[in-house]
Amino acid sequence: MLEAQPVPTSGSEVQESGILRPFLVVVFTLVALLLNGYALSNAGDAFFHQIAPLFPHLYYIPIILASIWYPRRGLLLIGLVVGVSLGTVLFGLFNGTFNPIILVYTAIYVWVVATTSVFTMGQWKNLSRFLLSKRRDQPRQAGEKRQGAEPVADQGSSVPGEDIDSLLTTLEIQDIRVKEAAIASLGRSRDRRALKPLIYLLGDGNRSIREASVRALGAFGGEAVEPLIEALGNQDWHIRMGSAIALRIIGDSRGVEPLIRGLSDENRFVRREAAKSLGRIGDQRATEPLISVLEDLDTGVRIRAVAALGKIADPKAVDPLTHALSDRNSELQEAAVEALSKIRNSLTSAD
Repeated sequence: MLEAQPVPTSGSEVQESGILRPFLVVVFTLVALLLNGYALSNAGDAFFHQIAPLFPHLYYIPIILASIWYPRRGLLLIGLVVGVSLGTVLFGLFNGTFNPIILVYTAIYVWVVATTSVFTMGQWKNLSRFLLSKRRDQPRQAGEKRQGAEPVADQGSSVPGEDIDSLLTTLEIQDIRVKEAAIASLGRSRDRRALKPLIYLLGDGNRSIREASVRALGAFGGEAVEPLIEALGNQDWHIRMGSAIALRIIGDSRGVEPLIRGLSDENRFVRREAAKSLGRIGDQRATEPLISVLEDLDTGVRIRAVAALGKIADPKAVDPLTHALSDRNSELQEAAVEALSKIRNSLTSAD
């Protein structure tokens, strides 16, 4: 994954949905809280005494935004509103300053949250049904696997151009299931217009969306290699990590040099996936860089580097892997044993 934000056309854009939305809700809440507090502290002033009843309505802004952006959490938000209001009422009762208008505001807030949440969820469900019905109505494509038959090679995009535009628009929706369905359809379409929006989604705040985007990008094959290589330089480490995984799925040798640079990434998860991807591609250009990574401070990076060296099966890795057998981490020792076994088997079969 709040009015729909346009899907950026550049992988270098900052991911907004995971940070910007809660930030705005908090900011508007604080503004409303400060203005209400200021009005109450100046209640003796004639002007503020007249406009003070208007300030509580400022809470509608964060409440409506939260209800639209997070409709499934509407009940939790209602509980929070009621809890805060009841706490205020009890505080007033104990201090002899109970104001029944608080209960009126509470009722209004609950109504706003409930109505907005139900309406918003209804819109997402209607769109979900619409997308699913369109998917059922589409004729079976030649590249799809049939019952009892071997899969046929993908013949390219099977989604009309106007539907691609609709799917790209659907990426703006916050319903996870709808968004995942749109991502999967874009992956099957292999339409180049979807590449950058899908790369952008590698930085989404939701893990399932990131994983769906990786799978979709992997389905593009060689067409996605250059955009993914470019995305390895993105400032968002999620996008860099997802790009490394997608390059692993594709397995194109063009990704070797960029992935080697990824071994020195500042983020350990990016380094881990870069090492794993280099092992999957199996190019011996990665042997020396992977050997140098065996000194990485992160155990996970070292383990994946050892496994990658075993898959590449370059004899130059035998001595470094033998030295790795003395590592204090048992998982790394086991990985080194397996890697050495693969190299020996490779050398034996070559003879």
